[in-house]
Amino acid sequence: MNLRNLFPLLFSIVLLVYACSPVEEEITTDQNVRLSYSSDTVIFDTLFSSVGSITKRLKVFNPNKNAINLSSIQLGKGSNSDYTIIVNGEERNNFNNEVILGKDSMLILIKVKIDPKDEDLPYLVKDSIVFVSNGNSEHVKLVTWGQDATFINGEIIDCNATWTANRPYVIYNFALIDTLCTLDVQPGARIYMDNGASLFVKGSLRLNGALDNKVIVRNTRLDPKFTISPGQWDGIYYLEGSFDNKIEHAIISNGSTGLRVGTPDDDLDFDLEIGNTVIEHMSVAGIQAFTSDIRAYNTVVYNYNEYVIGNFLGGNYVYEHCTFANEPTSFFREGPSFQFSDNIVAGDNSLLTADLNLKIVNSILWGNEDEEFLISASGQQQVVLELHDNIIRTTDATYEEIGNTISTAKNFPSFHNLFLFDYQIDSLSNARDKGSDIGIAFDILGTPRDDNPDYGAYERKDSIP
Repeated sequence: MNLRNLFPLLFSIVLLVYACSPVEEEITTDQNVRLSYSSDTVIFDTLFSSVGSITKRLKVFNPNKNAINLSSIQLGKGSNSDYTIIVNGEERNNFNNEVILGKDSMLILIKVKIDPKDEDLPYLVKDSIVFVSNGNSEHVKLVTWGQDATFINGEIIDCNATWTANRPYVIYNFALIDTLCTLDVQPGARIYMDNGASLFVKGSLRLNGALDNKVIVRNTRLDPKFTISPGQWDGIYYLEGSFDNKIEHAIISNGSTGLRVGTPDDDLDFDLEIGNTVIEHMSVAGIQAFTSDIRAYNTVVYNYNEYVIGNFLGGNYVYEHCTFANEPTSFFREGPSFQFSDNIVAGDNSLLTADLNLKIVNSILWGNEDEEFLISASGQQQVVLELHDNIIRTTDATYEEIGNTISTAKNFPSFHNLFLFDYQIDSLSNARDKGSDIGIAFDILGTPRDDNPDYGAYERKDSIP
C-alpha cells in the first residue's frame, strides 16, 4: 500500500478513536454544570498557635456525565492564609487546570498552622477554598478556633511562679519545679501535656482550682476522639524532697500515670493532699506512690490499665470519701486495681521494706474483677490499717468483719452509668446513707452531706417533686 492510500485510512482511525472517547473524559464547557462537596464548611477543633493541625479531608464530586476542568483551586487569602491544601500529593495554596472526570471525585487534604496573635481569648481563623470552573466560582469555608499559649519545652520553671487562667500552658518533653520553689496554679488554668511529656516536682506544686473553675491537666489533642485517650502524656512526678503539694478541684486526664509520688521522709506529714479532684483515663496508674505521705478526699479515680491506686514500700495514706472504679473500656487488664504493700522487690532482687499506715473510710473501691483489693505485708514491717465504712470488691471476708461491705455482684454500688463513666450513685444504691460523719461537710460537687453520708465522693441528692 502506498502512502497516498494509507493516509485516508489513518485519518479515519483517528476520527473513529475521537468519536469513541468515553463521555466521562469529554470536558464540558457548560456554565450550568456544578460540583458538589462532602461539606460546605471544614471545621478544625481549637488549635494552639504555632502548632500544626491534624489533616482534614474534603471530597469534591462531579455528578455530571462529562469531565469538568477546574481552571483554579486556591485559598481565598492566597499566600497570606494560615491554611494549606494538598492535591495529588502536592502542598500549595493554589492549583490550576485540575480535571475531574464525569461521575468521579477529587480528594483535597487541608492543614492549618496558626500564627500567634498575642491574644488571651480564643479567636477565629477563617478562609475558604475557591473552585473556578467554566466561569463559575464556588466556595468551601475553612474555620478554626486559634488559641495563643505559653510553651514550656524541657525547662526549669521560674521559682515561685504563678500560672493564671489567661492563656493555656503547653508542656513539651518536660517541665521541672526546682527544689524549694513553688508553682501556684490559679483557678481555671489549663495545662496541656504533649506526647510523652512529664511534669517533675522537686519543690511544691499547688493546683488551686475552684468548684466552678477547675484546673485542667490533659493531653494536647483537642479533637473529640481524644477526649478519652489514655497514654497521651507521661505523668506528674513528685520527687524526693518535694513537700507541701496540694491539688484542689482539678481534672487530670489521659496520661500514663496521673500522679507518681516518691517523697520518703522521717515524718507522717502529708506531702501531697488531693481534694475534690478527678483523675481519669490513664494507661498505667492513677495514684502510684512509694514510701510517701498522701491524703485524698472527695476524689474520683477511674479507668486504668494496671491499677487505680498502687501504694508500695510502705508510707502513710489516707483516703476519705473517695470513689475508685476500674471497669475500663479501652483495654484488657489483669490483677487487683487497688494494691498496698510494705515492701517492693528492687532491681537486684533484694526486698526493700518500710512501715505502712493505711486509712480508707467512707469510700468505694470497685472494678470488674472478682478480686480487686490486695494488701501485702510480706516485708514484716509495722502495718497499721483503718478500713471501715467502705464498699470493696473482694472475696476476702476479713474486710467485712471489720466494718466494710464486700461484694462481687455486678455494679453492686449502683453507679449511675458505667458506660459514660458516671460514678454518681442511684437512689437505691448500696452506698447510700451508710457512711459515718467524719467532718467532710460537702461532696465533690458541693452538695451538703447529711448526718448519714453516702459512701464515695458523691452525695446522692434526690430531685424535689
